[in-house]
Amino acid sequence: MAHSNPTDSHPLISSKRSFSAIWILPLVALLMGGWMVYHEWANRGQLITISFSTADGIEAGKTKLKVSSVEVGKVESVQLNYPHNDVIIKARVEPEAESLLKNNTRFWVVRPRIGTTGVSGLGTLLSGAYIEMSPGDASATASHFTGLEEPPLTSESEPGLRLQLVSDNAHSLSVGDTVLFRGFPVGGIEQVSFDPKAREAIYDLFIKAPFDQLVSSDSRFWNNSGINLSLSADGVNIQTGTLDTLLSGGVSFDVLDDKEQGRPAGNGDRFRLYPDFSSVRDQPFAFYNEYLLLFDQSVRGLVAGAPVEFRGVRIGSVERIFFTISEVASETDPRIPVVIRLEPGRLGYLDEKDTLPTAHETMNYWVEQGMRASLKSGNLLTGSLFIDFDLYPETDNQSMTEYDGYSVIPTVSGGFVQLENKLLAVLNKIEQLKVEPVLAQLDSTLGSSEQTIRQLNTTLKAVEKLVADKQTQALPEALHRTLQEIRLAATGVSPQSPLYHELGRTLESLQQTLSQLQPLLKTLDEKPNALIFDAPKSPDPLPGGMNNE
Repeated sequence: MAHSNPTDSHPLISSKRSFSAIWILPLVALLMGGWMVYHEWANRGQLITISFSTADGIEAGKTKLKVSSVEVGKVESVQLNYPHNDVIIKARVEPEAESLLKNNTRFWVVRPRIGTTGVSGLGTLLSGAYIEMSPGDASATASHFTGLEEPPLTSESEPGLRLQLVSDNAHSLSVGDTVLFRGFPVGGIEQVSFDPKAREAIYDLFIKAPFDQLVSSDSRFWNNSGINLSLSADGVNIQTGTLDTLLSGGVSFDVLDDKEQGRPAGNGDRFRLYPDFSSVRDQPFAFYNEYLLLFDQSVRGLVAGAPVEFRGVRIGSVERIFFTISEVASETDPRIPVVIRLEPGRLGYLDEKDTLPTAHETMNYWVEQGMRASLKSGNLLTGSLFIDFDLYPETDNQSMTEYDGYSVIPTVSGGFVQLENKLLAVLNKIEQLKVEPVLAQLDSTLGSSEQTIRQLNTTLKAVEKLVADKQTQALPEALHRTLQEIRLAATGVSPQSPLYHELGRTLESLQQTLSQLQPLLKTLDEKPNALIFDAPKSPDPLPGGMNNE
């Protein structure tokens, strides 16, 4: 019998473990899932926030972001912002479009619209509204934006010039209205807003290239809407714009014929919007200095826009008139404050901001020389007033003072006020006269005059009675006969009559007799007793002319 090996009856046990291929599949699935999660996270794009006033047509997970009709993102959430009463929209932008998110990137909702610019967004009737993004060109990036309620007319990247027009009053202008240069469309109005602090209407314009070269610092903009009708001595003048401006409105700009082209305008420059072209002619200058005038007389008839002149030459206009004195002067000062603007361009200076200080110094110099402001009547029929500047050397020397940011120019009374003051002065002098004694004397004189008149009436009645007497009526005939007799008597003593010759001879004889009597009369004048006593005899003459002693 054979013996077996005792080791053959026990199994061999080993502790070594081998890798199972079944685990490869879960590992590969895990790696693929992690890669997909990482890929999704790395390529999900940037999350941005856009605020709109309303979420009309926008749905989370459906509304898309597009650039030039190409999808670049999608809206993830729509939330209501209670503090500001608007809507916050969060959207995810694809990584390829992240470089387009700049400070000046603009967003707006594309939906069906009907406006002055026409009908737009009809394609969204089937596909639904979407958010359009206009890429910006700024250097800084951003992730929070404020959406536009109206789509912009032009892209930020379009070459051209963007300007702002300001006006004190709103005009019949809206977004999309045309901007014209000599009747040719060169741009449009992009935005209309109102600044409550400055109380000004602001219009944002875009001038397309190359027409932006036409705008300079001396350009003037005016409202070209509707029809401008004027009646003058030259006849009827009617000015109209294009058909578009007649229907919707528009703005025109140009440089006046008597002005040169200034420096080229830049982006963001501000210009004043005039109501019409005639206003541009009346106020062609953009820069001015404001001054305060205080009048101690009524300003009835003076309105905003009234001319300010120097000896008939316009140098500015009235800006506004205060109706409450407390805004400028104290309660004890009854003077009426009036703010005027003086335009250095009318005084020969350049119409630029840098010339304003020089013009102000010149005005201060002339004030020291006696320049004063006064109210003058512009039209006697309407009672309108204007402000006149002139030199009054007799006034006290004064300089401009400052009050509440205004330079105050001294004023004097003018126009009818001076005449009224002179008349009052004359009346005061008359009132100071002692009129009662004069009136009493005048009363006495009048009484004497009445008595004299009564006596004169009595005399006239007596004269009438005398004239009516027959004897008085016969006097002219008797007087006529007397004159004839005198004429006959005068004829008897004429040079040819004998009486005249006899009188001549008699007068000659009388003259000879008087000549002979002259020695006697002289002797009697010297010695009255010569007729009684003999005159003394003179000594006898001696021969040789010698007298004895």
